[in-house]
Order: sequence, then C-alpha cells, then structure tokens
Amino acid sequence: MPNVWTHILFSEEVVDAITKPISSPNESFIKLGAQGPDPLFYYRFWPWVKDEPVREIGMAIHTKKCGDFLMDLIISGKHASQQAQAFIIGFVTHHILDRNTHPYIHYRAGYQGSNHQKLEIIIDTLLAEKKYNLKTWKTKVYKEIDVGRHLDRNIVHILHDTIRKHYPEHHQDSPAYIQKAYRDMLLALKILYDPYGWKNALIPSLISSYSHQPVEDDRDYLNLNHSTWYHSATNEPSNKSFLELFEESKMEAVEVITEIIRYWKEEHSSIHKLRTLIGDISYDTGKPVELGLENKYYDAII
Repeated sequence: MPNVWTHILFSEEVVDAITKPISSPNESFIKLGAQGPDPLFYYRFWPWVKDEPVREIGMAIHTKKCGDFLMDLIISGKHASQQAQAFIIGFVTHHILDRNTHPYIHYRAGYQGSNHQKLEIIIDTLLAEKKYNLKTWKTKVYKEIDVGRHLDRNIVHILHDTIRKHYPEHHQDSPAYIQKAYRDMLLALKILYDPYGWKNALIPSLISSYSHQPVEDDRDYLNLNHSTWYHSATNEPSNKSFLELFEESKMEAVEVITEIIRYWKEEHSSIHKLRTLIGDISYDTGKPVELGLENKYYDAII
C-alpha cells in the first residue's frame, strides 16, 4: 500500500477533479478515510506485540471480499452523516490507488523484512516533493488525519457492522478496536515524526523504515526512466512510472467517486454501474480476488 502522504495527496487530487464534489467541510475525514484499512495495522503497534488479531482484519479487507465490503460501505453511506460520507469517499480512493500501484511496490520492494514500508516511505517523500514541494520529514502528517479525540460514531458503526458481516472469522465483539486503531495511528505518526533525524540516528532499527527522511541517493524509485518491471503476481511486463500509475488511478477514481455521489444524491438511483466499476479487485494484487493470485515476483530496488 502506498503510505500516508501518497494517499492523502491522491484523495485531494481526486476530490479537486470532481465537478460536483461532496458537500463537506470535513476535509480531514476524507484524508483519514484515504488511509483505508491501514489504521488497523497500527493497532498496538509496539514492536514487542507480535500477533495481533486486529491487524489480521486489515489484511482481510485488503485481500478478501474486497468488492462486497466496499459496496456495503457505499450503500451505508447513502443515509449517513456528512463526516461518514467524506470518510467513505476517502476509503474508496485508497482502494483504487492500492490496486493500481501495489504490484509495482511489491515488485520493487520485495518481501524481506520491512522493505515494503521503507519503499512506500521513500515514494511518499519523492512524490510529495516533486508534485507539491512538500518536505514530508518536516511536516506533521498526523495533523492531516486528526478528526478529534474520537471518531464519528456513525463511521465506527458502519465499519464495525460491515467487518462483522464480511469477515466474521475476525469479528471483534466491541467496536472499541476501531477507535483505538485510529488513536494508535495518530500516536505512531507523532512518534515517527523526526524533522532533525535524531530519532533515526538513535534507534534506526526501530523506526528508519517507517519514518520520513530526506532521500539522499539517486536510485530511480519512481521509475521515471521507464525501466521494465513485472507485475508482482502475474509477471506481466510494464515500463510505467509510479507517476503514470498515480495519474491512471486518479482518472479511475474520479469516475467511481462521481458515480458514488450521484448514487447518494438521487433518490431512486441504481447501484449497478458502481458494482461494475468497483468489481472485486484485491488491494494487494490489483487482480480479481477470485483468481486467488499471490505476489511472488520481485526485483528489489531497496
């Protein structure tokens, strides 16, 4: 999955490109939603906590019943609060960017240790600086997704009910884990914020793969030279850059989000077109879930 900044910037560009954007002053809810299921990976993030069932929910959302889960979020949003609608819009942008860029990230990161996260952090920094002149290591990203001490109850219940429906094997009795995952993500991002590099120098083994820092080598992490790479699950060749994948994802997301807004606003609107647009695509492989593909091909740049 691309990291926090890439998902924030992507959601902003998608919303800005929509001619009739969702009427919500709660931009931070879109940015938080744009993190998709990823906050669940921050639940009890301390390095000594090894096996955590809540993190398994995040992995299930990324790889199983992806289309059904998203469709139920969207249907629940039709009569939800503006904050919940903004969150769902962001969540859908997360899925679309993941399914288009994940194969590249897997291929270029490989599957060893925390290299996947390390490459995502590097892409975050390069993309933000190239497109927005934004220095990730000097900007407090946790403020971008902070919607207050507690998540909107409407959002929590929609997520909890939808997870219970589609992933009963991972179901938690109380929705409290969703609130905690959100707060733990904010806490982790505060801890990882290191504008002067002191934390990375003192405890590199713990935070260097997750903390934004200047990129000081000249490796072509964004594939701006259009080298051939191969899909991580199918081995299909491509020479697209990450920026091209980002732009293609944006075009796709604008169409989907526009259709979601139409569905929410029109009293008797059909859901059929949305089902076709969203399909049932794995966040992880970018291919239909029913194919059961696994990521295995790589040529790591890290």
